[in-house]
Amino acid sequence: MNEYRTDEEQVEVLKNWWRENGSSTLISIAVALAIVFGWRTWQDNQQANIDNASFAYQELLDAVAAVETAPDDIKIATVDFMAENLKENYSGSGYSQFAAFLKARQAVSDNDFVTAEEELRWVLNNEPSDEMRLVTELRLAKVLYAQEKADEAMALLAREDTGAFAHAFLELKGDILVNKEDYQGAVDAYTLADAAVQALIMKPPQTLAMKLAYAKSFL
Repeated sequence: MNEYRTDEEQVEVLKNWWRENGSSTLISIAVALAIVFGWRTWQDNQQANIDNASFAYQELLDAVAAVETAPDDIKIATVDFMAENLKENYSGSGYSQFAAFLKARQAVSDNDFVTAEEELRWVLNNEPSDEMRLVTELRLAKVLYAQEKADEAMALLAREDTGAFAHAFLELKGDILVNKEDYQGAVDAYTLADAAVQALIMKPPQTLAMKLAYAKSFL
């Protein structure tokens, strides 16, 4: 009989606990399930977004290829529209940055350096990877130089952490210094560029040797 009372008391205790805590337990379970399903939904949406961006970028590449094969105003306008679509709808992806790159390249081909500068600055303002940042800064420096903004270009080329792109930064620096008639500075830049290329176990391009010889002829 005592054992029965004990079981009965335990049931009563459980009922009381459930009355007091059951609602909060159900809420906790519901919240946990919402988090799990919410996370899975977010992951699915993220993957779908990446897939859509990839597909849009491939279409853009096809459009660019069509322009390069047989350019006309309609095809160029199509490339511009598709690139803007990528930038606006998938700005958080690397594909949008590549789209801006393609727009900048087309702008340079059209001698529209203002637009090219805008596109490259857009890339820099959208958190590119370290490697992408270096490539963008190098191209931007070239665009600035083409606009006779040599000082702004040199400011971009002044950074030291250029990694595998050191030779390209130094060569462009030498080009600008030659234009400024700072031939000693150009020789120094070209010499460092040559060393940077060899450090990559690559053969320095013939054009670099020619530039170096040209700068030295003024000393």
